[in-house]
This record gives sequence, C-alpha cells and structure tokens, in this order.
Amino acid sequence: MTTREASKTPIGFTTAGDELSDVFSSLSFDHSADSDIATIFSTDARTFGIRPADSEGKRFGATLLLNKMYSWRGYGAGQQVVGRPDQITLVAADYHDGNALGTLTVGLDRGIPLLVDALYRDEADALRANGGQLCEMIKFAVDRGVNSKHLLAALFHVAFIYAYHLNHCTDLLIEVTPKHALFYKHLLGFERCGEVRLNPRVNTMGVLLRLDLEYAAEQIRIHGGGGKNSKNMTLYPYAFSEKEERGVVERLKRIELLPESAGEA
Repeated sequence: MTTREASKTPIGFTTAGDELSDVFSSLSFDHSADSDIATIFSTDARTFGIRPADSEGKRFGATLLLNKMYSWRGYGAGQQVVGRPDQITLVAADYHDGNALGTLTVGLDRGIPLLVDALYRDEADALRANGGQLCEMIKFAVDRGVNSKHLLAALFHVAFIYAYHLNHCTDLLIEVTPKHALFYKHLLGFERCGEVRLNPRVNTMGVLLRLDLEYAAEQIRIHGGGGKNSKNMTLYPYAFSEKEERGVVERLKRIELLPESAGEA
C-alpha cells in the first residue's frame, strides 16, 4: 500500500461510519466564536471549527458520533465521552450547521491508569522508566463521508498542542487495528511499540503504536502550513503554520482556564 492509498484508509478502531442519519443531521453545537479553538477552511469549500467538548451537551454529541462510527465497524456502541480533568475531548464541527464531523480524546498519564495500561502495561512502564511523559489518543472517530486531510491534520495538531505544549508530554500512544497501523506510520510517523493482542473493549485485534512528540514538533515546524503544494506526503503539511500554531496555543490556554459551565450549550 502506498502512502497516498493509506491516507484513504479508515483509521484504526476509530474511523468508520456512513452518511449522517437524521439524528446526526440535527446534532449541532454552539456556533459562537468563543467556542472554537481553530476555524479551518477546507479545500472542498467546507468550513469547520475545532471545539472542546466542555459541556454535557457537547460530550453527548461526541458520544453519539463515536458510537455511530463504532457500530458501523462492528465494535459495539457502548462508548461514552466523559469530562475528566486529565483529558480533553475535541470535536470538529461544521461551522455553518454544527454537524459533528470528527472527535478524539487525549488522556494524560496523571495517576489514573491509561487505557493502554490494560493490555500494554509493561510497554508503557518501560517508557515511564526511561523518563517518558505519556499520553494516549483514544475515541478517535471521523465520519466516513468526510475525506479531508485538513480536518484530520487540524484535529491531530490541536491534540498535539494540548499534549506537547500545554502538558509537556513526550510520547503519544494509540491502539489501532494492525491494518490501520499503516496510516499512522506513513502519515504521522508512529512506530510499533507492542505485539498484536485482542482488545476486549472493541472485540478486535489491536497493536500499540507510539509517536515521539519531539519528532512531531519538528515535522510540524518544517512542513506545517505547506498544504497541497508541499512535496511531503504525510499529514504534516496540512498542520498549522508556526504563526497559526502560536495562536492556537494561546487560544487553548484561555479555554483551559475557563470554568466548564462557561462553555455550556
């Protein structure tokens, strides 16, 4: 499989779905500028915002989207997005109608065990023993009808900023199906960090991958903002430019300081 082909492959446990059903067509989020971390103008003439799921209503919307995609892939529909101080859930929502297009959660290694510890505790502990500050990317779902590198890159970049710039993490872990590991390896630079094992949460085989966040920072610095004119075939050219990244960092810092009730929709 080529890198270009890999970019069209559904992502890990977390990307699946079909056309939005009526319930998803009516799902909307707060459209105010204050709710957006970043607004992205995609090449398909679609505009979307990256927003924190910082209220029960927004987390409910992310949960609906997540379970829609998981069910389509046969992973079950028992997932739930919850509010915790050691994690952030992001939602990519259509700027005009508020439909949820994608979501992911980043969990920090802050006392409560990471989900990857259930199957890969030895591998995670080895990273910790080497001084690694760990985080994990979980509950990542993108509607199958959305084929936008801008959306994928924006979700990833905001997650990276939260983990690397705001919380000083060094290693990002993710569990994916073996065939979808190619996406993460080719387009973001993840490396295999564990053996293939049955993941009972989704009843399918999975493998642990690791991304060195210093490597990601370097790739963003070199390629960010290049877009389709870049010769680099990864997702990094679709990340924010250095100037845009600084703005997102400050925006995310301000949002993180707001009380959760301030974002209630």
